[in-house]
Amino acid sequence: MLKIIDRYILKELIDPFLFGLGSFTAVLSASVSLFGLVQAVIIKGMPLWVAVQIYLYELPGTMVYIFPMATLLAALLAFARLSGNSEIIAFRASGISLYRIIIPVMALGLAISLTALVFQEIVVPESNQAAKNLLVETASKHTPQIKENVFVPELKNGELKRIFYARRMEGSVMEGVIVQEFTDGSLSQIINANQASWQGQRDQWLFKNGVIYLLTESGEYKHLIKFKEQYISIKYTPADFYVGDKNPEEMTFADLREYIALKERMGADVTDLKIQLNMKLAIPFASLVFVLIGAPLGLFPKRASSSIGFGLSIIVIFAYYILMFVSMSFGELKVLPPVVAAWLPNIITGGFGFYLLSKKAST
Repeated sequence: MLKIIDRYILKELIDPFLFGLGSFTAVLSASVSLFGLVQAVIIKGMPLWVAVQIYLYELPGTMVYIFPMATLLAALLAFARLSGNSEIIAFRASGISLYRIIIPVMALGLAISLTALVFQEIVVPESNQAAKNLLVETASKHTPQIKENVFVPELKNGELKRIFYARRMEGSVMEGVIVQEFTDGSLSQIINANQASWQGQRDQWLFKNGVIYLLTESGEYKHLIKFKEQYISIKYTPADFYVGDKNPEEMTFADLREYIALKERMGADVTDLKIQLNMKLAIPFASLVFVLIGAPLGLFPKRASSSIGFGLSIIVIFAYYILMFVSMSFGELKVLPPVVAAWLPNIITGGFGFYLLSKKAST
């Protein structure tokens, strides 16, 4: 059961956290996506309702970065108010140490970190993919889409299931199509066709003038079937092919790990992807790090004003993300391992926060 002091401090944190959530959402969402969508509506003629949908779809991805910022501001403003009203002095005079006072703050930071992690794993990949699909669908209605050398792998439970290749794709028609089917990691079937067109009413692709090659486990041809027309069920629609490879932001942690394994088998350099994989954990847990630095910063003099607190939060956040970009750059250059490159900003920021906390606790 929460003690009175824990409930009191948590109550002090809620209002500035909600204030930070709203403020940073307004600032970041406007700079990240809103201005671009306004230009798309005015210059390119994108329907307003589509722009609103895309904005809402992209918002969860921005929120993952906003949670730590709001947590930092909440800790800073709450402790600034407690310090300004001499309540911290009263707590310590009654025998309650600063380390004990910060426990509910750390608990809130951990809770927000876990919430952000779940949010990123469940909401963000789906919403980012929906935004991308909507952009492709909208663009294809205004301008016929043409794409050369379409290449898309399909995974199932971490195993390579199919590889799609088309020499050219225009609208919903592909030319020079090759589909390689895999069973238990071995190539089992190859489909070659001059053309494939999407039949939306059947949710199938109609392959024309092609050959199906059936292979043995050793990779030798055992049978072939020629056809003029053949309906084939493939989970990808034309929009999926135009979207192409997913970005790490559109994948869950498990999906990205499987994608990295596939790229490694193909001989690709996956250093950047491994950094992004670790960032999926490091960014949500920045909330826990930020409360550790926000609380002692709030105890320094002249921090009671929300405007000063907001400005100081911006400075800390700016320093954190500069550190993150530098660390990621060293990771991409392979100076640092991917896991270190992703977590180093949290380690440095948390260490600095603990130093400030210990300094204030000893005074």
